[in-house]
Amino acid sequence: MGRRKIEIQPITHERNRSVTFLKRKNGLFKKAYELGVLCSVDVAVIIFEERPGHGVRQHSYCSSDLRGIVQRQAQFQGEQDARGPQDFVGGAGGKYDDGDDNDDGMDDGDDTPSSRRAGKRKAPSSAKHSMRSDVAHPVCFNARPLIHL
Repeated sequence: MGRRKIEIQPITHERNRSVTFLKRKNGLFKKAYELGVLCSVDVAVIIFEERPGHGVRQHSYCSSDLRGIVQRQAQFQGEQDARGPQDFVGGAGGKYDDGDDNDDGMDDGDDTPSSRRAGKRKAPSSAKHSMRSDVAHPVCFNARPLIHL
C-alpha cells in the first residue's frame, strides 16, 4: 500500500487517533535518534498525552540526560530557532518545507520541472541556516508536545 497525503486535522475516531499517535510517536523518536547520530547533536523529545479517563502521560526520548538538556535549554541565551504550529499550517507543507523529501541533505542534481512536485521547489544548496548544531533548540508542535532539537 502506497503513501498518500492526508489533511492535517484532529482525528475524531478514538482508536484511529490512538494508533496514529503510537506510530507517529515511534517515528518521531526514530528521527530524533537518527538526527542525533548523523549530526552529532543532543536531541530531546518530550510529549504530553492527555486522554479522557486516562490522565496525562509523558513520553520522552533523549540522546543523553533529559534533565540536563532541559536545564541547558532553559538557561540558553544564544541564537534560537523556535517554531510553532503557525509555521507549518497552510500551503503544500508550510513555510519550512523545502520540497525535498530526501533527508540526507544531498542535492540529487535532478531539478527538472518533472522531478519536482507541483508548487514546491528545492532550496538553493548555498542557503544559510541559522541553527547551531552544538545547542538545543526548542520546537513546539500542536498545543501539547514540546520537542527540543
